[in-house]
Amino acid sequence: MTENYDNNIYNEPYCVKDGCLYETVERKGKVTMVRLCDYVPVLKSEITFDDGSECRKAFEVGAVHSNGTTMPTVTVTADEMSSMKWLIEKWGSLGSYSPANNTLGKIRHAIMSTKADVEFRTVYSQTGWRQIDNRYEFLMPSADSQFTVELQGKLNAYHWSGSASADKLFYLTAMLENGLLPQRVMLPLLAVTFLSPLEHFLKAASCEPKFITALVGKTGTRKSTTAALMCSFFGSFTASTLPMSFHDTANSILSNIYSLKDVLTCVDDLHPNGVYGDSEMKSTAQNLARFYGDRIGRARLNSKIELQPSRPPTGMCLVTAEYVPEISQSGLARYFIVEMKADDIDLALMTEYQQLAADGVLASIMHNYVDWLRETYLCDENTFVQGLSDTFKKYRAKVTAELSARCENFHTRVPDTLAHLMIGFDFLLAFLNSKEEIGVQDMENYKSSFRNIIVTSSVRNNSIVENENYSYQFCDKLKSLLDSGRCSVNVIGSDCDMNRKGFIGFDDDNYYYLIMNAALSEVVKLSKEMGESFSIGKNSLIQQLVDDGIMVVKGKRNTTTVRVTDDRQMSVAVLDKSKMSPDMEEAQNNGNR
Repeated sequence: MTENYDNNIYNEPYCVKDGCLYETVERKGKVTMVRLCDYVPVLKSEITFDDGSECRKAFEVGAVHSNGTTMPTVTVTADEMSSMKWLIEKWGSLGSYSPANNTLGKIRHAIMSTKADVEFRTVYSQTGWRQIDNRYEFLMPSADSQFTVELQGKLNAYHWSGSASADKLFYLTAMLENGLLPQRVMLPLLAVTFLSPLEHFLKAASCEPKFITALVGKTGTRKSTTAALMCSFFGSFTASTLPMSFHDTANSILSNIYSLKDVLTCVDDLHPNGVYGDSEMKSTAQNLARFYGDRIGRARLNSKIELQPSRPPTGMCLVTAEYVPEISQSGLARYFIVEMKADDIDLALMTEYQQLAADGVLASIMHNYVDWLRETYLCDENTFVQGLSDTFKKYRAKVTAELSARCENFHTRVPDTLAHLMIGFDFLLAFLNSKEEIGVQDMENYKSSFRNIIVTSSVRNNSIVENENYSYQFCDKLKSLLDSGRCSVNVIGSDCDMNRKGFIGFDDDNYYYLIMNAALSEVVKLSKEMGESFSIGKNSLIQQLVDDGIMVVKGKRNTTTVRVTDDRQMSVAVLDKSKMSPDMEEAQNNGNR
């Protein structure tokens, strides 16, 4: 070996001569130098990308060409490193190599044989709790964190700085009062926000939250602004920079919500958008209900047709909507609905809190909260998890009894949702109490107010869920058809034309007397035009109308024979007008008390 050779860059059998990469080859007892390429490529770092379900390797490679050009440092995946096609793709003509057999494999081997110290680092692409070196760490993009967390696209607005100083906690305490927003709006939103970092341990306790919070109100009520404020406990958001919207595809939303573990996210702006647009948004709302309501992801295959790990939602979700999602009854039961009105927000206070969010104050408060959770509870994880399980069961039993006393029927998912909200609110209050922001009596008063708010809200929302069954859908569309003039009825006993287009039956002050085949046909046509499905058969619909007390029956038959004109009788379905809306029935019941 002459002085023109540099053996300090690679391990054998590679070396550098005149700025080029060579391989030392022994042939018939003679050592020969074979040039592989006209540059010196070296491995700078090995990166492990950890997304929570699988780890992928990537490599940073730099090089200097023999002509003195410093080639750009490139990052290549493990697959790219295997094929080595990236040499030309990323470095162009400077990346050319000798055309001998297996040259690419030898260049790859030389890169992996770099003598210099190689940096090994991990990049996390999922937030939330992770056990690293036997200690729980809460992963978030943060300049002062020892861990690297990188999120893509609009998700890069998730970030933390330092923990909040004690004087900043006042702003969180003030949010508990009727000020910025009424307590009926603010307290449930705070509960789900501070429930989010508990998701990991609730899952370990086999009582993972399985619901979405829906912030519902007319346009102009500043739903998106409110949602952005809540999300700003985990970053810095505005109404125009929320993480996702109902214009995104279901696949992109599912990919994002898997990355956002143990934090709150938002899918923004469910609004009227024409027949086809409404259908797409409705499908997204239904998918979200399934994703979060069942905590499942979609099955995936890789390029080798191998089944990949499922990626279910791993945090909590807030959606903003101008109307309650028109989805199935079971899907809607997965939503906890918070209603906003036009005059709910104190605009001056909202401006102040928006500035706090922009300055990172809210995010620093959440950082402080997460540190408190670790210091207070995670020294004994098993006891913490068991305590969550016991509290969940206790609260579920308590709200089940209270709901049973206040309404006849409710979906079995509702007590679970309320129990989870109560847990989130409990931990928020315990945190503020530990920081001497509120006292023990304050905690009890807030808990009592909060429980009354969410139970009352659930009782009211229960009628909305009922409204999604086929009985009330049929009644709602029937009234739309009649109000629009597309369908019509005769006053019972009159001799008006019954052969006209859109004729579906008769009525008087108290009842509709419907020709069911005609009425159902018109409702099905309207549903199709709206991009919706109304697939129930006539007999099943009639039975549901009877079960819900909307259809009046006499004897064993569900239909009734009535005299519709002086000389004609017909078999019709008799619907009680006062029972055709759950809201009307509830109002009537309240009036009778």
